[in-house]
Amino acid sequence: MLLTCPSCETRYQVDDAVIDRSAGRQVRCANCGYLWHFAPVLEEHVPAATAAAPAARPTGAGAAAAAAGPGTGRARAGTVLQTDGAAALSTLELGSAAAPAIGQVGPGLRGLLQVGAALIVAAVILVPLLARNTVVETWPDTAKVYEAVGLKTAGIGTGLDIAVTPLKSESSFVVTGEITNKTDRALTVPPLRVALHDATQKEVEFQIIDAPVETLQPGGSARFRAVFEHPDITATNVVATFGSE
Repeated sequence: MLLTCPSCETRYQVDDAVIDRSAGRQVRCANCGYLWHFAPVLEEHVPAATAAAPAARPTGAGAAAAAAGPGTGRARAGTVLQTDGAAALSTLELGSAAAPAIGQVGPGLRGLLQVGAALIVAAVILVPLLARNTVVETWPDTAKVYEAVGLKTAGIGTGLDIAVTPLKSESSFVVTGEITNKTDRALTVPPLRVALHDATQKEVEFQIIDAPVETLQPGGSARFRAVFEHPDITATNVVATFGSE
């Protein structure tokens, strides 16, 4: 099993046989001297002061250290902790053959990990903001999201030109048109909104039609067609834009 010191985060590969999974065992970190009770089944770390085992009694140099005042949480050099009976046998010294150290997350590495996490968060926030025009070109519906939070974008279909040719008859109004990419890069073509207007430029009806192609290469063009059956008799003009509503 893998065991990590809660004080210095040194990791140890511990033989499953040396720690009872139910009762756990008191263990000591070889790197910082931290002493605690580890219970695999409960997956918890209990400080040694609250462990069920009898409290350790310092003797010799340890007694002098104890008299000097409370420790800092790390074992002092020359201090020997002795316990009564089975408790003494229950302390597992980490770093031994049965529990070798396999790595430690030092301050330098921890700092790098924190910086890396901060950069990732910043990228997740900043990229959609700074590159919002590209985002809208790729996913036109995102323009509504930017508009809702008060951010301006270049607009849906920026760089694409629309030319229309209307043909009205007694029973229909047929609109043919052509979309042209005026830029030097490939552009995503959003859905088209074809609307009929009256003589006062008031919209009387409209259709949303799918783009004839998904993408237009630089200088490329694509034709589209919309048919209004039995249109409003006041319709005289056509306006074609990009949009889905």
